[in-house]
Formats: sequence, C-alpha cells, structure tokens
Amino acid sequence: MLEVLTGVYRDFTGFISGVGMKYYSIAIVIYVTSTFAWAFRWWFILKRLGNYSSFKDVYVAIMGGILVNNISPSLRMGGEGFRAAWLWIKHKTPFDRSILAILYERLTEIPGVAVVIGIAIAGGVLGNFSGSITEGLGFGLIGLGFFDGTRGLIRDVKKRLKTDSKMLVRDKTLTISASTISILIWLQDIFRFYFIGLAVGIHLKLPEAALLSIGYLIFGMAPTPAGLGFVEGGLTSILVGLGYSIDKAGLLVLGERLISSVIASVLGLVLVSISGGIHAFKLALKISGKAEESEEYGDSESSFGV
Repeated sequence: MLEVLTGVYRDFTGFISGVGMKYYSIAIVIYVTSTFAWAFRWWFILKRLGNYSSFKDVYVAIMGGILVNNISPSLRMGGEGFRAAWLWIKHKTPFDRSILAILYERLTEIPGVAVVIGIAIAGGVLGNFSGSITEGLGFGLIGLGFFDGTRGLIRDVKKRLKTDSKMLVRDKTLTISASTISILIWLQDIFRFYFIGLAVGIHLKLPEAALLSIGYLIFGMAPTPAGLGFVEGGLTSILVGLGYSIDKAGLLVLGERLISSVIASVLGLVLVSISGGIHAFKLALKISGKAEESEEYGDSESSFGV
C-alpha cells in the first residue's frame, strides 16, 4: 500500500507542477463532494427501506465500490455487488435489499443524465460527435450484455422484495429527493471537467464539459478496468474535435483520470483498510461473487458459504 501511495504522489506532483493548482484543487473538492452526495442518496434510500446503516459505512462502501470498478473489468457491476456485501458485513443489511436500493438509485440517475444531454444539445455540440457517441453505444451494448447475465439476480430481488419495490415506486418524496440529488451529482461532474480544463489552460464551455461527461459515461462501459484506454482515447478525440490541441486535450484527460481513477482508488483503499482491513475487503469481494452465482443469498452468513 505504501508503494501505491508513493507512486500516486509522484504522478500527482509531476502533473500539478505544470498546471494551475488552484483550479485543480477545486476539481478534486468537487469530485469528493459528489461522492458524499452519492453516498447520501444511497443511505437515504436504504433508510426509507427500513435499513439504518451508518452513513460512514455507506460512504466506505461507495468508495470501495469505486476501487473495485477501477481495478477490475466489471463494467461497473462489480462495485455494486461489493457495496451490498460491505453493508452485509458491517450491519447485516440484507444483500437483496441493498441491491434493490442500488437498482432504484440507478433509475433516479435518468433525470440527471437527461439534464446533461440537454445542456450538450442546447450548446450545439452533441450533434457533431454522433460517430463517437455511436461507437460508445457499442460499449453500452456490451454492458447490457453483461447486465443480461444478472437478470436472474434482479428478478430474484424483485420477487423477494415485491412489497418494498412497490413502496419505492410509490414514494414520491423519495423519488423527487433522490432524482434531485442525482441531478446535482451530474452537474458537479460537468463543473469538475470545467475546472480541470481551467487547470490545464483550456476554457471549456459548459456544453463542452457536458459532452465530456456524457463521453465518460459511455466510454467508461468498455470491458476494461474503469474503461482504461477507451476513455482516454474517446475523450481526447472529443476535445480535438472541439478544436483543442492534442497536447492540451491529453493533459486534461490525464488530470481527470488522476482524480476519478487514481486518487479515488487510493481513497477507497485507505478507507476500506481503516474501516475493516484488507481481509474484510477480500471477504466482501468473495460474498459479492457468490451472490451473483447463487440464488440463496441475503439473510445469513451460511448462505454465502463463508
């Protein structure tokens, strides 16, 4: 772990030596704030379901899930299982109930994504990248193929928690609150790109930053850890297409990846280590893996075979 931290520090200091640290620091703060908002949204949904997990453990689960997604080609699904497993370890929160909350959480993302797309369309930048978006949608289809493999898990969750599912759908206060938080998270994503741009000498227009946010969402579905390679190439192509130099574009993408992949992963590793240790981290991974293979997960330790 010390070697990882040393490597991150070296990369980080090397990057910031040539950029505007004031703006880059703002981008980092925006990202961390968005993770707290993300954790609060999930914590609030779980609370409405009658599960009173501590906010601290919910936040650690969120950051641990980001770590899992960043180090494994899980198409962003591995982190979701880890989140549910971590709360089961810490609070015996039923696995299926956590998954239900995550599925509902994903539904409330729709208004936020719609707002970002609307900003890009209003700025007249989305239509110029139909080819890139189409290519990115191919990764989305790959993601849907993986998601298709988990339909049995989702169907079982709905069957077990039919009453809870209906309650979530009918809870207008929860839907409005969670959707509002989702919109704020996506707006924070736009401003994160905007301030990273300022840090490297690119003055992005908000619609351009929104387009990068959309691009990150789509290219991040590629079958590599955190969309490695695809995100870098996709975002760089978008920036060059917008008229920015490839050097500046590459620097902006590097700055973004240092935050969302490197810094976020190290933060997740540190929080997980402090909260439960590497053994607990490995146990959560084992539980989440078994849950995807078994239909008998959720309420007892024996059901996981651990």
